[in-house]
Amino acid sequence: MTLVSKGIASRPTTERRPGGTYGRVARRKAVLGAALMAPAVLLVGGIFIVPIVMSIWMSVSKWPLLGPHHLIGLDNYLRLFNDASVWRSFAFTAIFALIVTPLVLVLGLVLALIVQKGRPGIGVIRTAIFAPVVVGNAAASYIWLALTDPGAGLVGRLLTDLHLTGAPPNWLLSMASATTLVVLAVLWKTIGFSMIVLMNGLNGIPNDIVEAAMMDGASRARTLWSVKLPLMMDSIAFVATFTFIGALLTFDQFYIITGGGPDSTTVSAVYAIYNTAFTQLNLGYASAISIVFMILILVLTVFQLRLFQSRSS
Repeated sequence: MTLVSKGIASRPTTERRPGGTYGRVARRKAVLGAALMAPAVLLVGGIFIVPIVMSIWMSVSKWPLLGPHHLIGLDNYLRLFNDASVWRSFAFTAIFALIVTPLVLVLGLVLALIVQKGRPGIGVIRTAIFAPVVVGNAAASYIWLALTDPGAGLVGRLLTDLHLTGAPPNWLLSMASATTLVVLAVLWKTIGFSMIVLMNGLNGIPNDIVEAAMMDGASRARTLWSVKLPLMMDSIAFVATFTFIGALLTFDQFYIITGGGPDSTTVSAVYAIYNTAFTQLNLGYASAISIVFMILILVLTVFQLRLFQSRSS
């Protein structure tokens, strides 16, 4: 009995030695796992890591679009910190993101509450609201540019026919109206995505909790504020973060609709990077701007996620 028990006790030890069967199986699994991960690692490295490393290298170089390049150290960064036009574009982009993000959240939540429950024709309404999401940014921008054209745009003609304005307005004459036009274009393009995500968050709330709150005398508004919103904080955080980053990276709408005007007052950060790289033909300085802007986005995103985590806890 003692020998049998010793044999049973010693068998796993023998098989789990590094050179035993267990060791060979573990090595095979490790090799297989590495082989399966290799394409994804190479793809991530080729698409993300290599361009970032290349941008850092270019940011410390004098790198014209055409011609030779050479290292200049931190000169591009020193120039950036003294460049008022770049910081104006950063500030304008931040203000634009702070305007767009709450609007997308609030309007998306209102639409989600409206289309949450199945009613006759509600599927058509959901589809109509979500349809602009699948339209490309450039195509959506040209649509809004055509609709608001003061000469032949449908919006100006409608406002004139309703006697709201004496003549079709030119939206691009002031910074406020031009920015408003871009905000409307972004809302039209993205609000359907916000609606779908928030509607899924609402549908994920157990009915028992909502019914218990209603039985305790909570009104619909109180139930929404104190019960539903805290339980769907993950969906809210996702929409807010996604929308905020997207607003910071907005380029097509400003490039196509406003062209940065009037008087360069609607130049976003990405638009400034584009102008520096392909108008001024200075890739090194453009890379320095993009690196600093990327760091600012990372800091703001981490702060936003920490804020939502504290609210959910």
